[in-house]
Amino acid sequence: MSRRKKRRPKGLLRITLLGVFAGLFFATTLISEITVLTYERPVAAPRGLTYVTTNGYQTHYVAWGKPSRNPIVLIHGAFESTYIWGPVAKLLGTSHHVEAYDLKGYGYTTHVGPYNTQALAHQLAAFLRARHLERPILVGHSLGAGVIAQFVVDYPHVAAGVVFLDGDGLSTSIPASGVSKWIPSLYRTALYDTLVRNNWLVRTIFEAACGPACPPVTPAVLSSIERPLEVAGAEQSFFAYASQPIVGVSASQVAHLGATGVRALVIFGTHDIRFSSQSARHTAQRLRAGAPVMIKNAGHLALWSHPVEVARAINTFATSLSAAK
Repeated sequence: MSRRKKRRPKGLLRITLLGVFAGLFFATTLISEITVLTYERPVAAPRGLTYVTTNGYQTHYVAWGKPSRNPIVLIHGAFESTYIWGPVAKLLGTSHHVEAYDLKGYGYTTHVGPYNTQALAHQLAAFLRARHLERPILVGHSLGAGVIAQFVVDYPHVAAGVVFLDGDGLSTSIPASGVSKWIPSLYRTALYDTLVRNNWLVRTIFEAACGPACPPVTPAVLSSIERPLEVAGAEQSFFAYASQPIVGVSASQVAHLGATGVRALVIFGTHDIRFSSQSARHTAQRLRAGAPVMIKNAGHLALWSHPVEVARAINTFATSLSAAK
């Protein structure tokens, strides 16, 4: 006599999966709520900062050195602020007037959109006017090179020279950049807080970008990295940048800069995790800048790991501009 196989009640599997999904959903929501409540209040900007009004909002800046003929203006990259320029700026400040400012959406500048390439180029123009900086040498790190490229396109014959540091000035699309806008705000906030307030994670990312010769990331350095990412509006700016192509221009526009005759210098680290030595050569060719300066053992943050070498290259470039005049 054959046995009948017991059949599971129909829908049991569906009910089980639904229960698991509901449990994960409520657990994730609870964890997100706890994370958001833990880091609910944004931190305040340090006291004693200097600002200048640019296009109706406040741009934070730092200045070094005495007035000079061709002031040097430093533009930082993504997820950075003026702190990243400190070691290089102090060295350049012994012989030049140097200023660095926070781009819109970063650092302690007012967080107000839009954050596209042209808006950032207009901010640079407004900053130069407000600070009365004439015939500057513009130095852009990573994303900052894209800002400079757009600025020279929009405002030709203003800069005395340009320096692309660990950046090619090109705009590229970010894979799945539109996904973030579909994430509920609670989860986005929890994700952002988890990323920027995790000391181990921030240190690991910074050291990986910095390269094999990166100096130790002390608690003071870690605080300088994290604090600008914790002020009011930083989260919204982060996702606004993440939802659009990387700031920059087209390859033909970069080549046009070279054709205009603007003097240019290209500096890259040999261990850059984002750009290869070939990218450095292509960038220099487009700008008609001559051979790029390759800094040995430097990663994507050559300005931090090798400030002496970076400052020396920029100073040599500035001296050549003065000699040409």
